Amino acid sequence: MELDDFRRSWKLPTAAEAPVGLDTAVLAKMLASGSKTPVSKMRRNAWLEIAFVVLCLLICSAALLVAQQPYTRALLVWLIIMCLSSGFYFRRKLQVLHCLSDASGALREHVARQISSLRGLVKLYYQATMWSLPVSFIIGLFFVGARITDKFSGQKLLLGLTILVVAYGAVWALTHVAMRWFTRWYLQRLYGQHLDRLEGMLQELEE
Repeated sequence: MELDDFRRSWKLPTAAEAPVGLDTAVLAKMLASGSKTPVSKMRRNAWLEIAFVVLCLLICSAALLVAQQPYTRALLVWLIIMCLSSGFYFRRKLQVLHCLSDASGALREHVARQISSLRGLVKLYYQATMWSLPVSFIIGLFFVGARITDKFSGQKLLLGLTILVVAYGAVWALTHVAMRWFTRWYLQRLYGQHLDRLEGMLQELEE
């Protein structure tokens, strides 16, 4: 009887050894520094976004130096503020990606926390993008409305402002739908699909 028990215990790995070793190996491979891993792809995409934002910042700053129209200058200042503000966002995103690739200890729990943080950052980016759109339209509406107020009065002024609001409302609605679709597609392609892959791997390992 004791010999049979020994044989069974020798053939079957302990629960603390086989699953944990397998989980750690699989996750470590997914989080490795190779160019084809999900984390590396997300880090590369983040740096591409940063490069694009820096380019936009340089272009807007140069254009601001030569712009004469108040509306153009106001819009350029707004774009510069958004570019500068995004620096804090990208800094936080790179920190999370670094922590994700340098996981240690309770690996699965750590990865789950970092994925949740990245999901939150992606959601924040989406919300900021969608909120920046109406602000840009309000800037344009204010300056164009001011021009109409200076040129017309009475019924013509009321008619002009009505047409302006209706036209801006229609353009904003169309732009909002297009921007919402593009931003979701854009974020899914750069980050969402890689997060889905990591979450799918975690779920498979837990099952």
